[in-house]
Amino acid sequence: MTTLPIDLPEGFTSLVTVGDRVNPEQIIARKDSPKDEIVNIMEGLNLSRSQAKKTLKKNPGDQIHAGDVIAVKKNFFGKVQAKITSNISGIVLRYERDTGNLVVRTNQDASSLELISPVAGTVRLCNNKEIVIETADALVSNGVALGTTGEGTLFVLKESFDDAGSDNALYYLDNRVVGKIVLARTLSPDMLIKGDSIGAKGFLGISLSNEDIDYMQQKKIKLPVLEISDELVSKVKEWENKKIMVDIADKAIILRE
Repeated sequence: MTTLPIDLPEGFTSLVTVGDRVNPEQIIARKDSPKDEIVNIMEGLNLSRSQAKKTLKKNPGDQIHAGDVIAVKKNFFGKVQAKITSNISGIVLRYERDTGNLVVRTNQDASSLELISPVAGTVRLCNNKEIVIETADALVSNGVALGTTGEGTLFVLKESFDDAGSDNALYYLDNRVVGKIVLARTLSPDMLIKGDSIGAKGFLGISLSNEDIDYMQQKKIKLPVLEISDELVSKVKEWENKKIMVDIADKAIILRE
């Protein structure tokens, strides 16, 4: 069993407690939807109630985006004196003539308001900062993590673990790795560049040199790359040909099937 810590983002409230069993894709925390945003046109442009309505550039039902101009104040000669620019995206709900308030319903992807468990397991810790799940479907590394989280079928580059082929692992990296997360003994920038060019989805490796780490950080690679220990290798190999996710934030390898 492995304990998988999952950070609880600011504003999220846990929906589980210690001892609860959770399943993959189960919602374990949620954040309340943001309230409607209000922009007061009268105050923003220092206008009377009757004048404020004439400055509006957006009407109820209109979609607005951050950076859009929603109201413009002009002088007698038509020269712009002031304007109000939106700093949010959403849909205009209404304009309140009495108060001068323009009410906007902000756009919010429902998925961004929910935290999903990536594994099945038992909740062992739950507080305002994290939820820790004990699971058989994840392995956590203490090694270096680079790139972004990604998924793919695990492919073990067996030649890299053979004494005869370990020095020529780059040579054995071919179209077998297309769409795969590659497990190899030693990783190098050349392997990552070649793997990326032929369609690999990520890399796991036992060792990374400090020079290579610096180089790959400078290149801001997007492929998930995770350094794992010798101890983890045998466990990871058991998932060969199965779909996994490499979670860069948590330095975790998660079984997806």
